[in-house]
Amino acid sequence: MIIDGKQIANELRAVLQKSVAALPRPPVLGIVIVGDDPVIESFVRIKKKYGESLGVSIREFRFDSNISGEMLKNEVAMLSLRDDINGVVVQLPLPVSIDAQSILDAVPIAKDVDVLSHAAMVAFARGKAKIFPPVASAIQEILERHQVSVEGKEVLVLGHGRLVGKPVTILLQHNHAHVTVIDKPVADLALHVRESEIVISGVGIPALITPSMLSPNVVLIDAGTSEQGGHIVGDADPKCVDHARFFTPVPGGVGPIAVAMLFKNLVLLARRKDERPHA
Repeated sequence: MIIDGKQIANELRAVLQKSVAALPRPPVLGIVIVGDDPVIESFVRIKKKYGESLGVSIREFRFDSNISGEMLKNEVAMLSLRDDINGVVVQLPLPVSIDAQSILDAVPIAKDVDVLSHAAMVAFARGKAKIFPPVASAIQEILERHQVSVEGKEVLVLGHGRLVGKPVTILLQHNHAHVTVIDKPVADLALHVRESEIVISGVGIPALITPSMLSPNVVLIDAGTSEQGGHIVGDADPKCVDHARFFTPVPGGVGPIAVAMLFKNLVLLARRKDERPHA
């Protein structure tokens, strides 16, 4: 069964529109964009379209690709201090000359809708976070909607990156799954995949997972993205849909739901800000 991420995102949209309307003022999301990579621009357009459909104000802060890491860090820190900005997204990837984590760490927890700063990730890992990383939340939403419990299940996570593997692993462990993480090439990948009840991939290697690897009734969550022939593709061969109990395609699976979860985080942070006593 194919999981229709766009449909789920549309259902979440109706809920989020009401949440936004209930706030004293429309929340504002600031998106930091470095350079003019077409793939990055497409991700920004998706966020902007979804956010504006909720009544959220989107503000873009653009910088040239040759900006220094120190200058970008200062710009992000200053942006995060603005009282009229409820959340800040640093659109990834950044130029290779810039230490991405140092830039992400310039966003304080109170405005880190992506939960990518070290401080926010530590709070999440300790079970003290008020919001969850969007991709991890999206995967949890998919599993819960389809009555898939991870407790006691053999779950394989491919990749341990900041967007997918790392936060997903933490969330699975919080929910008492038996988690195996593979973050480097292994000769027996097919065996690991076949022995798993749930497979979650976020590597960015096309056709890494093929139908012959899958066990019957496996739940296959493809959260990997890479470009192939001018198109965004996932880690799993699309033919895997015929061999999996549930399958998320790329594009149109996890991605749209993750965008919805980012805006859910924004609403929660804006609500917490409005609930705080003012001097």
